[in-house]
Amino acid sequence: MAETDEFEKTFQMMTSLILGKKLTGFMEYEEWLLRHVSGMIKVKSQISEKEVYMPGFEFYEDVKERVVTIEEAYGELGNKQITESELGGLTLANSSSVLRGISITTSDTQYGTNSNLFECPMYYNSHYGFRAPALNQSKHVIYSFWPRQSEYMIGCHYVFSSKFCIKCYNSENITRCFEVSDSNNCTDCYFCHNCDNVSNSMFCFNVKSKRYAIANVEIGREKYMEIRKLVLDEIVQKLEKEKGLEIDIYNLSAHSEK
Repeated sequence: MAETDEFEKTFQMMTSLILGKKLTGFMEYEEWLLRHVSGMIKVKSQISEKEVYMPGFEFYEDVKERVVTIEEAYGELGNKQITESELGGLTLANSSSVLRGISITTSDTQYGTNSNLFECPMYYNSHYGFRAPALNQSKHVIYSFWPRQSEYMIGCHYVFSSKFCIKCYNSENITRCFEVSDSNNCTDCYFCHNCDNVSNSMFCFNVKSKRYAIANVEIGREKYMEIRKLVLDEIVQKLEKEKGLEIDIYNLSAHSEK
């Protein structure tokens, strides 16, 4: 599809930058990229059968039978009113039935200037997003949930003020990271959890201010880069063959014990 060409370019650039080799066909990796990422609810508009996409919040799950598109919400349907007699007889007990004709909602909330967003409900000053709900001042985002002031994010969940990350979660101010969770101020990290001010490190947990470290032990740049290449080569081989990895930052401990 022509509309996905820009996202394919982003995917190829990102995998080359972070994994050391360009991967192709980003949609083939969708299942893997969406693991641990809040998804979307897809329903039909109650009046037109047009597809409506909603963030995976409990609120939208409860109201999905009353959803319309943003154009419909601000059109004739959005201007409907109850009658004076209905208003006079309105009580808590009968409110559900009386208000049913006007109690519609839309998840397609838009603020600011936005462009090139595909299947992205809720967005604010964002550009180039693909199946990424709740975009907030972000751009070049694929299969991610609620990025804020971030760019070039793929398969990420609640990652703020960050860039060039693949499959990272609940983190802030991280750059060029892969499988990193609950961390801050980190760069060039792989499979790290609860780290702060860590760079060029792999498999580190609950540490601060580490450089060229593996398993929380600093080993120096030369040795680190040698091991990093071996690890990334294996990751790329598995991704090319299987379109995903079994191991991730959340199951790393359990996986290593098998």
